[in-house]
Amino acid sequence: MKIKNVIQIIIIAVLALGIGLFLRQQNIPNQTSEKSGHHDIWYCPMHPHYTSDHPGQCPICGMSLVKKIEASLQHGSGIEGYTTVVESAQKQQLAGVQTAVVGQKSVIKTIRAAGQYEEQVYAQVFENDLEFIKVGQKAMVEIPAYHQKYEGNVRSIDSTVEEVSRTVRVRIWINQSNQKKLKSNMFVNVEFPVKLGEAIIVPREAVMDTGVRKIIFVCKAGNSFEPREIQTGWETDDGYEVKSGLKSGEHIVVSGNFLLDSESRVQAGLEQGEDHG
Repeated sequence: MKIKNVIQIIIIAVLALGIGLFLRQQNIPNQTSEKSGHHDIWYCPMHPHYTSDHPGQCPICGMSLVKKIEASLQHGSGIEGYTTVVESAQKQQLAGVQTAVVGQKSVIKTIRAAGQYEEQVYAQVFENDLEFIKVGQKAMVEIPAYHQKYEGNVRSIDSTVEEVSRTVRVRIWINQSNQKKLKSNMFVNVEFPVKLGEAIIVPREAVMDTGVRKIIFVCKAGNSFEPREIQTGWETDDGYEVKSGLKSGEHIVVSGNFLLDSESRVQAGLEQGEDHG
């Protein structure tokens, strides 16, 4: 056998041995994962399509990869497409996550209407808001021309709805001493503050409206955040009245919930993919 052929055989044998050892080393962690019952997945919160089987940084944005099994300790939030997520204190701070305690408070809904002055102040109230307007009720009348507000009371409510505007004329009396400045046909803005009793109110910023359901995130032990569907009632000056889904004393996320919403959906998708696999 020629020396050249011998050298080629030796080189091929060495390469084969090296490849075999490399593959064996790569299979060791996989065997460990199989014994433990799962494969660790690391992903980028900003680019969830990028995943890895080991920790590191996202090659796209440089953010540290998040371990999937740590980011979803609790499964089955009860809401399709969502799951409970866990966020470190550092990540919460970077995302601007802020929380607040839910409690009962006075529900105040302000009905707003436009109108004009005709020796008294007349407001055109939409028919959908008429149930909140009563004779004797307090009203705040703004005269834009003077940049001033006057306090008044409802004197009467017309019995006819205008066909085109779908409004009803409401007559308001204001203090006679203020009327010397007012001119006929002056434009006015009117506000009717209405008390609706006591209820749980959450800020608008806390609610993620999907178009199908309204979702908030409830803070749980261990830096975990549970997505919760709520049923809302009146939209008030402070936010939404909650009819079901929350209890007084619970902590909810009122800022930075977009990150939680994104990660909750990503985690739910990954879990669903594993289940199907």
